[in-house]
Amino acid sequence: MTTMTTAAKERSAREECSRAELAQRYDELRRRHSIELRLSAVSAAGGGIASLVNTLAELTTDPVWLIDPKHRVVARSSDVRGSEFKPPDVQLLLEEHGPIDLTSSDPVLVPARPARGIGRRHLLVPVARDSCLFAWLVIPEVSARLTRDQAWLACRGAFHLAGEYAVQRRVARASWNARSTLTRQLVRGSHRDDDVTAAADYLGVRADADRVLVYIADSSPDEPRDELAVSELVAAEMGLEVLGARGREGTILLVEAPEESAHMTVVQQVKRVMRRVVDDLGEPDAIVGVSAVTRADALQRSYRETREVVLCVDRFARSGDRIIAVDDLGPARLLVANGDVGAVRRYVDDVLGALLGDVPGSSDLLRTLQCFFDTGRSVRESAARLGIHENTVRLRMAKIHDLTGLDVAGNSNDQLSAQTALLVLRLEGHPAIPPFEDRARVDAAEHTA
Repeated sequence: MTTMTTAAKERSAREECSRAELAQRYDELRRRHSIELRLSAVSAAGGGIASLVNTLAELTTDPVWLIDPKHRVVARSSDVRGSEFKPPDVQLLLEEHGPIDLTSSDPVLVPARPARGIGRRHLLVPVARDSCLFAWLVIPEVSARLTRDQAWLACRGAFHLAGEYAVQRRVARASWNARSTLTRQLVRGSHRDDDVTAAADYLGVRADADRVLVYIADSSPDEPRDELAVSELVAAEMGLEVLGARGREGTILLVEAPEESAHMTVVQQVKRVMRRVVDDLGEPDAIVGVSAVTRADALQRSYRETREVVLCVDRFARSGDRIIAVDDLGPARLLVANGDVGAVRRYVDDVLGALLGDVPGSSDLLRTLQCFFDTGRSVRESAARLGIHENTVRLRMAKIHDLTGLDVAGNSNDQLSAQTALLVLRLEGHPAIPPFEDRARVDAAEHTA
């Protein structure tokens, strides 16, 4: 009888425990269902990324951070939670944990490592869709201990945020397609067509604005460049309207020129920005042609000119700057871009070969000749730039005449021949001739003065 009673009690205890577990599980499912409905409602209402992050923040007492792949804060809790409220170092968290599978929805718990600079535990969840990482959702353990419920909250939050990013990407791509079509039409010279004007008005773009055309040659045919990402980078750097499209073997960008800015200043700014952008893209050796500030009815010509710049650099540049403006090369680029490479090099040797050997002072002669043309054939300005006396410039020009037979001071044909040969030497990175970026800095400084 006693044995029967003990067994009954144990069975009753197990049943009671089971009912308690079921009740606990039911409460957990009810809470999660309520949270899921709330997050879904925010997404359905079109609240966007910020609203989703704010909703997540209301559901936990710990701070919530959304940080992009470049470790910039996209959104965060609006209230200070606990004694510390600074952005978590995602790079440090990733180094501590190791590689994270972007296809997995499981949140990662990074333990505290004070010696490594991680003062508290963190929940880290990739906001990703189809292996494309949009951001990191991070919840540090500040006000309350991280629990399984918070891990589930982070997981569902990352899921809804990924959906929002995916929608925004589709919208951006649709808008980009329309802007890309408009870019091609403008480059073709269709800016006065009624349909183009209407499309520009719809997109909030001035069809008749002056622009700088940028042509970026493909670095690798097997790895197509994301033109949308490039145009967004340039627009963010310059704070100007930038249109973009896929060109033949490259990317076309149209950068709107501010009406109040000097044209030379705008071109130099575009070149500086493009140097930073190609580095950000991981293409430091990309070849970029930059036009002058161009009217809408001349963009077709600017497209041809920037492609000629790219051809010149591709064929002859061995080192130095690979982001060059049309005006840096001048009209001689037509011959250099389209002539037979061997014939062009023989032409350079015919024109300036006497200055390319072991002639004493040949470097000074070449540098003076280049400066003479850069200053509009001014002896006075050449002397000022080189830091020498005007008579020294005249003596060097006379020496050049004796060695090469070129009368660059008075004969227009000799001037064109010398400038064309110097252009090739400059592209090749001849040590006696300053690179294009040096000339650009001097020109910009003189223009400002």
